[in-house]
Amino acid sequence: MRKAAAKQFPTPPSDVLMDDFSADIFLETAVLIEPSTKIKDVVDRYDTEDVRLPDEVEFKIDLGESDLEDVEIVHAPDISIVEETHPDIELPAEPLPDTTSGGNALPEAINKDVDLTALFFLPAPVNGERLRQFLIGLVNLDKPIFAYALDASQLWHPLTREQESFELTKVTYSLQLADRAGAVSADTLQRFKQMVTEIAYELSAQVEWIGTQEPLEFAQALDAFCLEVDKTIGFHILNGAGGRFTGTKFRGLAEANGLALKDDGAFYAKSKNGKSAFKVINIENNTFGVDMLKSVALKGVTFQMEIALTESCTETFNSMVLIAKSMAHALSATLVDDHQRELNDAKIEKIRQQLRLIQVQMTVKGIAPGSPVALRLFV
Repeated sequence: MRKAAAKQFPTPPSDVLMDDFSADIFLETAVLIEPSTKIKDVVDRYDTEDVRLPDEVEFKIDLGESDLEDVEIVHAPDISIVEETHPDIELPAEPLPDTTSGGNALPEAINKDVDLTALFFLPAPVNGERLRQFLIGLVNLDKPIFAYALDASQLWHPLTREQESFELTKVTYSLQLADRAGAVSADTLQRFKQMVTEIAYELSAQVEWIGTQEPLEFAQALDAFCLEVDKTIGFHILNGAGGRFTGTKFRGLAEANGLALKDDGAFYAKSKNGKSAFKVINIENNTFGVDMLKSVALKGVTFQMEIALTESCTETFNSMVLIAKSMAHALSATLVDDHQRELNDAKIEKIRQQLRLIQVQMTVKGIAPGSPVALRLFV
């Protein structure tokens, strides 16, 4: 405003009479504009030569709505606006859609390090029955497909028959990039992307891809990692000086230690949360059965634990060793490794260290042993 006023009332040229005046006299004789003074009042009452606006004097001008028509807007030529840009930041051409509805961008079961996910932003709510129809083509792929939908309460639900009557605002279709059969193929990946494009067209929906930018290469690396950590720890109780031990005695000891016989013919130990922790099978590859154990004499049994599928696997391993030692002592048998060499404490500690290393590798990778995503990859 000061610059605009200075332009409106220019300072007169140098005058010999004016040169004799000091700055103090100049300020005393100049017309001072009070904060409440309006510009039009100054113009009406004073000549421009009588008005002085020294740079060091600051003032405010209050403009009422009725005075706006009397004000001339003057653009100062020495004012410019510079838009700063950062060379390392690329701004999107248009805002990205908000993917944080309901607190999370994706359902908890979806993992961007394992799945390639298409997130659909629906222009209007769609019922679950129509969204489930699109699964018919997707389930024909040779890798697992997962579908979830967001309801009006901002809660994610698996896309099942129970949600057919729901009005849903977002939907995700995810392709698992690897499993124990190997990495996803280029053909499967291409078919999935093509189907997503067709679904988006049918729904008039905007699609956001969530996951790696190079899914094929990532899937191959993920498969290689899974092969590296997919290890099974095993050792055996082998008949000793007393010869074979009866199935009845073995069953009694197994059940006393919390092991339960299941339909697949193996005894299973359960973890604290009720999941299978490790199993015990017949060393001669014959499955256990209630009637069979009543009449058989066993050469030995094998304790097995799959690291990737076992939650708290170090703790589970310690429990497995304690139970095996206790049963071996009760059966007058010997605890041995795969080469039938006696398994002493030093060898057990070496196995424990290898187990901890794999556990750390998987946790750093975001696939903790026994976690839901690990169960998808290694089952």
